[in-house]
Amino acid sequence: MAIIKTKFDRGVEGATNIVDAGTEGTKVASGTTAQRGSTQGQFRFNTTNGLAEYYTGTAFKSIDAPPTISSLDVTEVDSQAGGNQTIVITGSGFGSGATVTFLGNAGTNFNAATVTVNSDTQITAVAPKASFLNAQEPYGVKVTNVSSLSATLASQINVDTSPSWQTASGSLGSIYEDATGNHFTVSATDADGDTVAYSLQSGSLAGLSLNSSTGVISGDPTDVSSDTTNSFTLRATAGGKTADRAFSYITQNDTLVNGLLAHYEDAYLTDSSGNNYTGVKYGSGTVSQSTDSGTPKGSRTVTSFPDSDGYIHLPTATIITGTNARTITCWVKPNASLDGNDYIFGFGLCSGSSKGTFNARCGGNKMGFMGCGADYDNNGAVVYSTGTWVRIFYTMSGETVSAYYLDGSGNRVTNWSTTLSGISTSNASGATASIGAHASNPGSGDIGGCNATLADFRIYNRVLTEAEMERLYNF
Repeated sequence: MAIIKTKFDRGVEGATNIVDAGTEGTKVASGTTAQRGSTQGQFRFNTTNGLAEYYTGTAFKSIDAPPTISSLDVTEVDSQAGGNQTIVITGSGFGSGATVTFLGNAGTNFNAATVTVNSDTQITAVAPKASFLNAQEPYGVKVTNVSSLSATLASQINVDTSPSWQTASGSLGSIYEDATGNHFTVSATDADGDTVAYSLQSGSLAGLSLNSSTGVISGDPTDVSSDTTNSFTLRATAGGKTADRAFSYITQNDTLVNGLLAHYEDAYLTDSSGNNYTGVKYGSGTVSQSTDSGTPKGSRTVTSFPDSDGYIHLPTATIITGTNARTITCWVKPNASLDGNDYIFGFGLCSGSSKGTFNARCGGNKMGFMGCGADYDNNGAVVYSTGTWVRIFYTMSGETVSAYYLDGSGNRVTNWSTTLSGISTSNASGATASIGAHASNPGSGDIGGCNATLADFRIYNRVLTEAEMERLYNF
């Protein structure tokens, strides 16, 4: 027990000093905040906040030691994730009634929504994730006891949000099985400015590849026997945060390879159809290749034919004989105004001396025809314009020959159709198949000129549908 002794202070008349002896301590007055007195100099223990206090005459002052903060269990907050963020603060000297303030690096602070003082060494604080702003990172934390003494730990919490997809989920579109190059681009952004990386999370791209930096999906899709939907999930990653999204695309079966007898991509010599119908250059005129950046579908190699003796001779086996169905199509750009002596192509199928069932003749810049002893010039509307590309189609079904072209919007226009008679069941003797001339004997000189630049010359053993014609236009 403590023994309190009193004595007179000899230096001050009437003063009494209290001497506290012993080891257990001195019991002072205690009570709640509501039980406080009002006499200046009173000293008491406040049972409400657990602190000793004294009265200055105008206010009670708590006697306390400042708290300390050593660590937080959360150092990164996704402000766009929604909901609340719970943060456990570890330190010492935390008193009941303590408050927690998050200190923005640029001066914008906010208090925790709820504070639970778990013990003298631990506080659990809860705040809305949206309260943490990217512009204010890194945030510090401040714990203030009821005595107003506080502790601060600076630069502890960074704001890092998950990337946000800009490309809507679902189908990205359709491509044909023989398509190459870039097809689709997916995009995600990051509010923190971190670099976004893309990856395949699940599913298959079905032969295509994903550029991890740009989000471009490119390549040659896996061949299909019918239109096929390919589904997959992509992941966007930025600053360690991820966001997944499901996509798909359709691989369309390419019917344009069906019945393709010969394909001269540059209207030149090499057949890329796989049937190996190699052409041979004939005539004294110069048949030349060049790069044309103004083609309808981008820069490509093209072949220019002269307005004189110069053409490509093809094996006659490239065309089905007789009245079997067929389509011949190519891109055409006149080098000058086309007349009745300009021929895009010719195939000899007629009996007798006239061997040109499929002579494509151009009178007055119109799609014309010469064959089986008859000329069909200047039929239909003007099609050809100097320096302008147009896609033409000639089809045969039985003895009916039709000519089509696609307008600037890719719509098929029927130019004319006619019925021929006298088609031979086999190629006429000595007849040829030619690009840039009509059908005749190689080297005879009687072949006509073309005076145009051609590209993507194709021969089919069937009549293409309107949809297939439109696809070739957009190929």
